Amino acid sequence: MRLIFITSSSSLSGGTRQAMYSAQGLRDRGHELTFFVPHDAEITGLDRGINWQRLPENPSGWRSAVESALPPAGQPCIVHAFHNKANKRLAWWGLSWRRRGCLCLGYRGVIYRPSNPLPYWSPGIDCFTVNSLACGRVLRSVGLSTRRMAVVPNGIPKSRITPQRSRDAVRSALGLEPGQLVLGSVAGDKPVKGVDVLLRGFAQAVDQGLNAKLVVAGARPERWQHIATDLGVGDHTVFAGRVENVADYLQIFDAFFLPSLSESLPNVLLEAFFFGLPVVGSDVGGVPELIDDNGLLVPRGDAPALAHAMLKLAADPELRRVFARASRAKASAYTLETKLANTVKVYNEILTRRGLDERI
Repeated sequence: MRLIFITSSSSLSGGTRQAMYSAQGLRDRGHELTFFVPHDAEITGLDRGINWQRLPENPSGWRSAVESALPPAGQPCIVHAFHNKANKRLAWWGLSWRRRGCLCLGYRGVIYRPSNPLPYWSPGIDCFTVNSLACGRVLRSVGLSTRRMAVVPNGIPKSRITPQRSRDAVRSALGLEPGQLVLGSVAGDKPVKGVDVLLRGFAQAVDQGLNAKLVVAGARPERWQHIATDLGVGDHTVFAGRVENVADYLQIFDAFFLPSLSESLPNVLLEAFFFGLPVVGSDVGGVPELIDDNGLLVPRGDAPALAHAMLKLAADPELRRVFARASRAKASAYTLETKLANTVKVYNEILTRRGLDERI
């Protein structure tokens, strides 16, 4: 069956990556898939085997570009949009595309309330997939019925959890001493990722006797090193900068910290599960759906609570081992194979609902 993905995001966001992972999996299952991306999208370089098509710079040309990839009228086709602008456009395009046999789906992976609920009311979209229960609650609050929504949690491909360097090599490159406790995070520079809160919490923990190194992958040294120094923990903190293969760093962590101020179902927290890491995360969005017997939840933006969690884990190796086992046990629910199975199930349910005999 012909599959068409559309994203309006140019960045390497978690949602864009998840769309690519799904495209890879469906392609590998033998489906004909075309993936439309903005003219300046970064993600195309991550997999040359996907049939990427760049959308015109002027959004007024997007519809004709996508329509050129549709099969002849009467042949079923699945069109799945990712991110806000693509969802809005598909909500209108789908009104006429339904008549030619297209199944139209949107995707939402953020937890803020949409300012314009109209795309979620449009009969042009058969179903919205969301990656967390928290995200689903937001869409229900603007009037999207449960019948037109499906929760499909994120999935992590094996490539994302396969280190390219040995654990010893990474520790050596970072100047870590043998046996040194490593608290880690993977976070970008945007304020919503909470790196400033993490640093303040770490500084407070060090003041209270914590003996550990904090390693932050993703955050740029030139943005954060002087702040760590001002807080008195410059010598205790390493900023690895932007990295593509975060598995190299996850493998050296003794505990993982997610200080974000907003999340739905963060990929990197799931990736930490595969390394059997005890986790500490802010109680935002879908994070509480992921952390229970495998770690600690802290209030959003609460540096003292992060400090307390750091001290608690550092002082209790057995607790870290208990949390680690629980994280590893959760990982199987977030493989890419599991996500693909859930996605295909949604597609087939919509095909049945539309009275079509074809199946994915």
